[in-house]
Amino acid sequence: MKTFIKQISILSIITSSCFALNFDKHLELSYVKTSGNSNTNTFSAKLETMTKISEKGSFKAKGSALYSENNEQKSANKYDIEIDYHHMLSNKVYSYIGANYVKDQFSDYDYRLNIGPGIGYKFFEDEVQTLDIQGGLDYAFDKYSDSTKDEYIAPRSEINYRYKINENLEFKQMLNYLISLEDSEKYFISSESSLAVKMTKNLSLGVSYRLDHINKTEKEKTDRKFLTSLIMDF
Repeated sequence: MKTFIKQISILSIITSSCFALNFDKHLELSYVKTSGNSNTNTFSAKLETMTKISEKGSFKAKGSALYSENNEQKSANKYDIEIDYHHMLSNKVYSYIGANYVKDQFSDYDYRLNIGPGIGYKFFEDEVQTLDIQGGLDYAFDKYSDSTKDEYIAPRSEINYRYKINENLEFKQMLNYLISLEDSEKYFISSESSLAVKMTKNLSLGVSYRLDHINKTEKEKTDRKFLTSLIMDF
C-alpha cells in the first residue's frame, strides 16, 4: 500500500504543477471494494493534462496508477507516465517528441522506458469528432524483473478517436502499437475504449475497457481492465 500512496503522491504533484502552469486537466478516479467470500480493494487514478505554450506548440502529460489487494495480498501494482511535446507544421500535420515510462510489479518487466520523435496527422478536429493518427521511431529500454536489460529501436504508432454522440454523451478510442526492429516477436499493443456521461459542466460518470498485450512474456500475455469512474474536467 505504501507504494501506491507514493504513486498517488506523484500524480498529486503533477496536478499541483498543472494548477500553477494553467493546464487543462482531466482526472478519472475509480474505487471498488468487495467483501464476503473474497475481500478485494481496487483503486485506479488517471490524470491527463494539456497546455498551449506557443501558437504552434503544445505540451501534454498523462499518468495513471492501478493498485489492487485480494484478501490483503497485493494482486496488482502498476503505473505509467507519458510526456509529449507537439509542434504544428501545418493545419493538420505536426511533429512530436515524447517519453513513456511503465512500471508493473506483476509482469516480467521491472520497468519499460520509450523515448522518441514522430509525425502526426489530424484528419479532422471539431466539436463533434476528432481523429488523430501518429507514428514514430522510439529508443526502447527494458529492465526485466531478473535485472537483465534490453535496448532496441522500435517503430510506434497510435490512433486516437473521439465522437460526441450528443450534448451529454462522448465516446473515445485509443489504439497503440510498438514493435522491436530486432525481434519481430517482441511487440506491445494497448487499446482503451471509454464512454462518458456528463452530469454537470465539470463532472461526468464514465466506463472504460483497457487491454494491454505483451507478446513476448512468460506470464499472461493479455491484461484486461474494466472500470467505472468519476471524471472531473477542470
